[in-house]
Amino acid sequence: MSRPEFTGPPELYYNDVQAAKYSQNSHIIEIQTRMAERAIELLALPDDDIPRLLLDIGCGSGLSGEVITEMGHNWIGVDISEAMLSTS
Repeated sequence: MSRPEFTGPPELYYNDVQAAKYSQNSHIIEIQTRMAERAIELLALPDDDIPRLLLDIGCGSGLSGEVITEMGHNWIGVDISEAMLSTS
């Protein structure tokens, strides 16, 4: 059985209302923060205080990007949902 997101256009499931709910959900924010921190740890970037440019594919509303910025790096985000991008 496929998820409904897989069978319809992204605008149907990831609209302005859903994007706002997602971006303001404290549980989602906590999960995204932990995942971003772990992803950066797994990259094993040199500890030389030089900011790196990271690509966030599926960045959504930019929650992970906020963590990347706080860690001193730059980032570019791409996402299929215009509504999610507009909240970032």
